[in-house]
Amino acid sequence: MMSNYGILALFLTPLMLPLAQANDKTQLFEHVNQRLGWMKDVAGYKARHHQAIEDLAQESRVLSLTLHSAEHFGLQPQSVKPFITAQMDVAKAIQYRYRADWLSMPEEKWTPLPLPVVREKISQLSADILQHLTQMLKSGDRVSEEDRAAFNMLISQHNIDESDKALIFDTLKQVALK
Repeated sequence: MMSNYGILALFLTPLMLPLAQANDKTQLFEHVNQRLGWMKDVAGYKARHHQAIEDLAQESRVLSLTLHSAEHFGLQPQSVKPFITAQMDVAKAIQYRYRADWLSMPEEKWTPLPLPVVREKISQLSADILQHLTQMLKSGDRVSEEDRAAFNMLISQHNIDESDKALIFDTLKQVALK
C-alpha cells in the first residue's frame, strides 16, 4: 500500500517538472546576462589601451574554439554558430555604446579588470552556456518562443537594447543537438 507521501509525490511530480525546466532556463539566461556583463570591462580596458573594439583575429579564435567546444558537448556546430556570432555582435554593440557614453561623461573612480582576466571569465561562461544548453536539449527541453519574456527580463545589462536581445534569443532557439 502506498503512503500518503507517495501519493502526494505522484501528484506533485508532474507539477514540479515545468518548474525545474524553468529554473534550468533561468540559469541559462543568467549565464548569457553575466557574459554580457563583462563588456563594460572589455570596453574600458580597450579604451585605456587605445585598442579597437573590433578584433577580427580574436573573434575568429573565439568562434573556432567555441564551435569545437559545442561539438565536444554534443551540439550541432552549425546551429551554434549564429548564436555565438550574435553574442559577439551584441558584445561589440555594448562596447561601442559604452565608449560613446564615456566621450561626454567619463567614468570616474573605476578601473576595468585586465583583458586577459575578463576573457578567461567570458570563456568560462561560454562553456557553461554550451554545457547547460546540451543538458537541457538532452533532457528534451529547449528554448522556445514562450521563453522570450523571461529572457528579456533576465537580460538586463546597461547598453543593451531590445533588438540586441531579440538577435541573441532568436539564434539561441535554433541551437540543436548533433
